[in-house]
Amino acid sequence: MFKEIGLKRIIKYFFMELWYWVFLLLPYSPLRIWWLRLGGAKIGRNCFIDRIFLMNLDRTGLFGLTLGNDCYLGPVVLLDLAGKITLGNQVTVTARSSILSHHSVGYNDHPLIKFYPKKVLHTRLESGVVLGVNSLILPGVIIGKETLVAAGAVVRKDVPERVMVAGIPAIVKKKLQ
Repeated sequence: MFKEIGLKRIIKYFFMELWYWVFLLLPYSPLRIWWLRLGGAKIGRNCFIDRIFLMNLDRTGLFGLTLGNDCYLGPVVLLDLAGKITLGNQVTVTARSSILSHHSVGYNDHPLIKFYPKKVLHTRLESGVVLGVNSLILPGVIIGKETLVAAGAVVRKDVPERVMVAGIPAIVKKKLQ
């Protein structure tokens, strides 16, 4: 396992964990935004970031996180930073929603790796997207602008602009005019 991970990644993981623990202690949004920017994230103006969770900081990390202007990340949002995550302007991600950028069954010697190889993909939410409570966006998905993802939806494929999607898996329920 040590050979697979490597000393450089272990050291990076250690320092990113220290950085993350400081992030978790910051009491309000402007300080969190400042700390994220300091770590390499690109964050636009007038954003609000509640107490969110970040995973895989030792991979692409904060350099892979881009938020446009006027974005809102609600409480207990999970961002998987193994790959890039991009949010356009005026994106709302409500409580307990997750945005993933990779999938993996584990280490390279896992018996299922031959059936489900590791993938790291860029996940993107265009401007004006709203994610309902507890929605899940799978790796590599692109959600078109001004789209509403209903609460509890699991989005596994790209979504066109100006629609509402719902369900598991998420399907288009109606077009927004």
